[in-house]
Amino acid sequence: MRRSGVTRARLRAAKAVAALACLPLGAIPFATVAHAHVKWFVACEPSDNPIPLQAVLTERFWLFAALFITVFYVACQAEQTAIGALLMKFLDRATAFLRERIDVLLRAVAAVSFSLLWVDGSVMLTPELKGNSLSLSAIQVLIPIFLVSRATLPAAAAGIIVLYGCGVASYGLFHMLDYPVFLGLAGYFGLSVTANPKVRAFRANWLRWCVALSLLWPAMEKFLYPGWIAPIAIEHPELTLGFDVATVTTAAGVVEFGLAFAMFWTPLVRRLGALALALLLFAATFDFGKLDAVGHLMVIAVLLAVVADPGEEAPHCRPALAPIVSGAALLAAIFLYDGIHTLYYGSRAAALAPVMSGTALLLLIALYLSGAAHMLLKIVQRPARRDVLVHGALMAGARPKSFVMPRRGLSVS
Repeated sequence: MRRSGVTRARLRAAKAVAALACLPLGAIPFATVAHAHVKWFVACEPSDNPIPLQAVLTERFWLFAALFITVFYVACQAEQTAIGALLMKFLDRATAFLRERIDVLLRAVAAVSFSLLWVDGSVMLTPELKGNSLSLSAIQVLIPIFLVSRATLPAAAAGIIVLYGCGVASYGLFHMLDYPVFLGLAGYFGLSVTANPKVRAFRANWLRWCVALSLLWPAMEKFLYPGWIAPIAIEHPELTLGFDVATVTTAAGVVEFGLAFAMFWTPLVRRLGALALALLLFAATFDFGKLDAVGHLMVIAVLLAVVADPGEEAPHCRPALAPIVSGAALLAAIFLYDGIHTLYYGSRAAALAPVMSGTALLLLIALYLSGAAHMLLKIVQRPARRDVLVHGALMAGARPKSFVMPRRGLSVS
């Protein structure tokens, strides 16, 4: 009986793996639009005003948001079952070879990426960040050299930070918020010289958080700048599957945000999210060519590192909190993108409402994840319960006595 139960669990796990493998394949048409970095293929002006939030929060948006929250909650619940445990074992076995060589993978891919930038000679870090000075070329060619030895990794990290700073100086901080993955790489390489296990664990988490933000933040463009996506959808009509551009754009934004947000959650959920993102970015190169492949090469390598690394448990990320946290995070990202953009390019007064709304949602998420919200609820409920008990005691004391006299025994003479 026990063996048959294990067999049934393995069959269910196999079906789950097949379903999870089919999801990215089925989502490729929408997700290809999502993961083609818009600024690389369309002339975009970051200072343009986004569409009003009322035009973003439509019925279509709420429908896709509800689907995302539902799927995310189901995935979190599945992680707690025997199927989740089998999937974790499967990923551990499949990525054992890569897990032992994550440092080698990241250093090699980073060396190739910066060598390609140096050979091109016209960009800083990504295709739309133009720069062809001699100093930039010198830094780009020195970074691969510094990546050869572990002792010189901090020098490579410093070079990456300098290039990122040049991007901020040339294109502005708001534009460079699309690329915190380079800060993640700099931190990862800079902390690689230490043997402290806590520091080494932090550098892996830091890199994962940065690559997640690099995919989550640009996803907001699908909601607030749908006009940027329209030329891509028109040029590649096969990717829309016959749906209108507005539906495809909203779906693409939710898919990109959902998979990126998953990398902040529990081990299995973040590994599956990173795997789906790596597959989708790889698939996008078939439609958008070498430019997209070279631009996303480093991101795909980091995602594979996330898939290979089981990471630490996240005790605060319980399945019951998944719907609240994921839904609040989606709204917070939209509000903060709109508010920070307005603060950077517009007026402070107009930016106050979205920034405060986004900050309040982040505070709500922090309260729930820390357990403070549950404690506050208990504190609020405690006086109410005390009042109920006092009221019950008073009612019991004020209850009128019965007017029926007790019967006495009758004596028969």
